[in-house]
Amino acid sequence: MSRFAIAPDDGPIDMDIVIEPMNAPLPAPGKLLFDSGAVWRAYAADDGFRIDCHSEIFGAVPYKVALFSNDLSQASILVRRETFNDEMHPLDYPLDEVIVAHLLGRGRGVELHSCGIIDRDGRGQLFVGQSGAGKSTTARVWLAEGDYEIVSDDRVIVRFIDGEWRMFGTPWHGEAELSSPASAPLAAIHLLVQSRRTELLEVAPAEAAARLFSCAFPPFYDAEALAATLGILDRLVAEVPVRALRFVPDRTVIDCIRSAA
Repeated sequence: MSRFAIAPDDGPIDMDIVIEPMNAPLPAPGKLLFDSGAVWRAYAADDGFRIDCHSEIFGAVPYKVALFSNDLSQASILVRRETFNDEMHPLDYPLDEVIVAHLLGRGRGVELHSCGIIDRDGRGQLFVGQSGAGKSTTARVWLAEGDYEIVSDDRVIVRFIDGEWRMFGTPWHGEAELSSPASAPLAAIHLLVQSRRTELLEVAPAEAAARLFSCAFPPFYDAEALAATLGILDRLVAEVPVRALRFVPDRTVIDCIRSAA
């Protein structure tokens, strides 16, 4: 995670987060908005929303609770004293990705289940697919052919900045454990489909947007975030080439992408 840190004066602050020990019992949460089925749940709050994180290790009481303002400018993370140490950082899973998802959901961009590769021309090639589609395999194919920059083999952020679409690496990697804080102008998006031959096929914009949305990570309990994400994807598929990549996991993938450039 430290590779993704920036200097305190490198740009404006998106969210001011205060970390505090959980000194007293918390009031009961409000309306349940979302249950991850795992560690965390999201609840409505009077002036924003709340994330409770649970673990069997710590019993029924949350081991950390995050309170967010509606405009996402302020947050407080309350951590139980027995977990307030260097081994369990307050921003550890799931809060790091939940926070980024909410910030992106305010029109800043979209996180996609994808593998991002920077080619020899410094352009971003994005390979999108669900688990098992071949993202990590695709990353390994490119690495076997040369020293390519892999910004992530599982989750990549796409944003429109300074007049161009760019992809950004995240620390949330996949099986190949590849991640980088690098970014690059986005040249093309490839929807992964494993096949017996490698070829690129045209995809209608509506289908492309639907496929990308199925691989996105907006906070689904936030109507504003959903609308913003759909708007971003609608514009993205209109301005960046999106094709279906039917592929065999070998160097024919690289040849196919280069021939389409």
